Amino acid sequence: MKFLPSVHLPCHPWMAMVILPLLLLLVPLAAAQWSSCSKSDDYKSNSTYVANLSLLSSTLPKKAASSTTLFATSIMGNFPDIVYALTLCRGDSNASACESRVTTAFQDLLRLCPYKKNAAVYYDPCMLKFSNKNFLATTTVNDPLFIVNTKNFTTNADITQRLLFTLINSMAQLAANSLRRFTTSRLDVGSSPTLYCLMQCMPDLIPHDCESCFQDILNSTLEYLGGKQGGRVLGTRCYMRYEMYPFFQGDPKLRIINLAPHVPTINNTTTPATVYPQSQPPDAAPPPEGKVTVQEHNGRKSHKRALWIIVVVATLLSILMCFICFIVWKRRKGLLT
Repeated sequence: MKFLPSVHLPCHPWMAMVILPLLLLLVPLAAAQWSSCSKSDDYKSNSTYVANLSLLSSTLPKKAASSTTLFATSIMGNFPDIVYALTLCRGDSNASACESRVTTAFQDLLRLCPYKKNAAVYYDPCMLKFSNKNFLATTTVNDPLFIVNTKNFTTNADITQRLLFTLINSMAQLAANSLRRFTTSRLDVGSSPTLYCLMQCMPDLIPHDCESCFQDILNSTLEYLGGKQGGRVLGTRCYMRYEMYPFFQGDPKLRIINLAPHVPTINNTTTPATVYPQSQPPDAAPPPEGKVTVQEHNGRKSHKRALWIIVVVATLLSILMCFICFIVWKRRKGLLT
């Protein structure tokens, strides 16, 4: 292969300096958010386990998208290369987006956890887990990831604990008895901070088991997320997220206006866990009382719009820089001949 000397492309250094930062902006938007990889139980390339994963990656996304609950489990192969898999798209997703996201989740998980038989990945809109061990029968949170906002509430500790207890306790039964085991809420209590929350468990759980899973989340939230302006508990069988700003599609299904008088004593049996910080969005003015505004529930559309703007600008700049380089190259070639 013949390479042109750098003298023929005098603009390429500053062209890269302009375009590269824009392209880097796309990385955190496109990449998976949180993953969990086993430290042992590796598989080898070209093994039967890889073949089973490949089959799952082609069938599970379609299976989830065709489900009314956007949820699917599957078992592929036989011991010792058997693979158990589970995926769930968030309750405010649609089928076409779900299939695309689960397909991407398989690709990301194989890259993030190479050769690991036990791995999970969590995004805002979906999650995926596969393992060589049967985890499908479990009903607990099961080795959750804790993601916290780096900012603290300005209210005292007692009030913040009551806010979080009220939020999760009020939502658990509603979510557990819905078709998708999913619900959203907005908490407005006096002068306390307005909170938005989303909770979901796997649709194959019966309501009692779903509520039990949410009880584990409540315990974990009070222990690890207390005092934080936002956070998530991401588990295999259920998960929860709360923030001081709207982050889900549509109006909240539940509005909470009364604060629990106290937080009951909880027999906490959670094990020590690692808590990861999440990126902090810019401060926003507190939402008005009453119904969620159009601007609020279209927040996710604004994020998508920003992503498209970056893509378009980077593409146009690339074309412009290539055109300029071509013109400069032609002129220099004319001078040299």
